[in-house]
Amino acid sequence: MLDRFAKHREIVNSITTLDDTEKELLYSALNIHGHFCGGMPMGYLAGLAGLKALGAPRELNMDKEVIIFVGDHHAGGCFADGVQFATGCTFGKGIMRKEPKGKWCYLLIDKKNEKAVKVTVKPEIMKAAFNSPFIKNYRTKGIPPTEVDQEVAIKAFLGLFSKPFEEIVNIEGPFDYKVDKTPSSHNLAFCEKCGDAVAENYLRVEDGKKVCLDCFTYNS
Repeated sequence: MLDRFAKHREIVNSITTLDDTEKELLYSALNIHGHFCGGMPMGYLAGLAGLKALGAPRELNMDKEVIIFVGDHHAGGCFADGVQFATGCTFGKGIMRKEPKGKWCYLLIDKKNEKAVKVTVKPEIMKAAFNSPFIKNYRTKGIPPTEVDQEVAIKAFLGLFSKPFEEIVNIEGPFDYKVDKTPSSHNLAFCEKCGDAVAENYLRVEDGKKVCLDCFTYNS
């Protein structure tokens, strides 16, 4: 495992078009993503492009949101990992969500200023990615990404870093975007049936008791 991390560091450090902070975030993204491929760095660069277009820094709190249009059961998950790390809008923080459409694009929303940009990978970039040896010679044959020839995988990983953003993505906006400003709950409660800790806004009342969704018998 340590050898893998060292290889990740070597390859990321070889990229000359990123600054030190962008390299460090990409290195972290690669470690969590787990393998070299073309999709994750595509999402990472698309994420950087979205922040630049919105004129905003990477999100450290919960003041931005991403709605990503990749779906399930297709080669879009890698792209989503890259967008998460670049923008700082993560599923865990509740500021990234899927609207599954099977598309390599996303909305980046500034919730404070109610502005957004839409970022879409250019069709010619997608065609090149799906015609690459990484996809055609390996992934379409069911070979796991970690078992793809490393030279092929690394070439796919590095492929887009020499290109400017405008050759990789189309950007719409910034434009006005109405934001749902429902506040987050910071109140902790305990289910009166099973005793589990539960966020207060997820409690239901049943037979006069405050219960969690697992214990709530009226769910349809």
